[in-house]
Amino acid sequence: MNALVNCNRGVEVAYGADQFTATLAQAYSNFFERETFIFPVSTGTAGNGLALGAITPPYGTIFCHESAHIVTTEAGAPEFYSGGGRMTLLAGEHHKISPAVLEDGLRRHGIGNVHHMAVSAFSLTQATEAGVVYELDELHALSEIAHAAGMKVHLDGARLANAIVRLGVTPAEMTWKAGVDILTFGTIKNGTMNAEAVITFDPEIAKVLSVMHKRAGHLCSKMRYMSVQLLSYLEDDLWLRNALQANWNAEHIAGVLRPCAGVELVHPVHINEVFAILPASLLEALRNKDIHLRPWNFGSKGQGVRIVMSYCDSTEQIQRFEQACREHGPSEASSLRVHR
Repeated sequence: MNALVNCNRGVEVAYGADQFTATLAQAYSNFFERETFIFPVSTGTAGNGLALGAITPPYGTIFCHESAHIVTTEAGAPEFYSGGGRMTLLAGEHHKISPAVLEDGLRRHGIGNVHHMAVSAFSLTQATEAGVVYELDELHALSEIAHAAGMKVHLDGARLANAIVRLGVTPAEMTWKAGVDILTFGTIKNGTMNAEAVITFDPEIAKVLSVMHKRAGHLCSKMRYMSVQLLSYLEDDLWLRNALQANWNAEHIAGVLRPCAGVELVHPVHINEVFAILPASLLEALRNKDIHLRPWNFGSKGQGVRIVMSYCDSTEQIQRFEQACREHGPSEASSLRVHR
């Protein structure tokens, strides 16, 4: 917020020719340890659509998980930005795609078959929509398979900072060193107001993006207000501190829930999200503390909740959650462990 206020002085040249946007590429090149081309956008949906549209022709297909955000919750943005591209959907536990599943999907689809959509892009989400991370060796293996098939690799990084701190790796190791060609760099979920970015390390892809970025209406006249957010996000490791705190808050809440009677954690807790099935009595106890959780459908497992923790969750909120869980009581097994 301070950065937004401080850039609101004087007169600047419009459409990204301002002094703040001028430093953006160098700041992110330093962050990723190589030349980086960055295109600010206002939403993650726009970022994913532009990124995938830049590497997917109208006759191309994007391989991705069947539960990927680009499939379930973005209203066909990748198909729109690519001018007609399609999705080839793959399955996998915790919304992760394994190398074996990708290879099988490519084999069944057929590479170079004129009767099928052209194999063009592979998109994965880090961390996944289930809040689970891909390890570096998994990223390398998937990228190698995709590149061998002639695909470009896209990373949906809506919660990339949370995944980076979970694995204790560098941004470079998580992205281009692991074979990523282009990514949607999410910052709004970790602190910015309305600034995300499409980032590529390939100058040829950047040429395509520069035209698409304007044509899609994302070259803002007052670009400095987006650029300063993306700059301040990196300053003094703000991105890192926020992600560490959010992840810690989620693990803390998961630790509070695990001993509670009738609670099931559906996915491993790797970042700042907790997916759980809670008994009605616990949900009622939480509501009595003015804590209302978002319902989440786990298919055959039934109805549960999704809890997304933030870097700015208050101690008072967390204490109310803990109190509700204490009043609900531990499971029988937990009680026995404590007694012993």
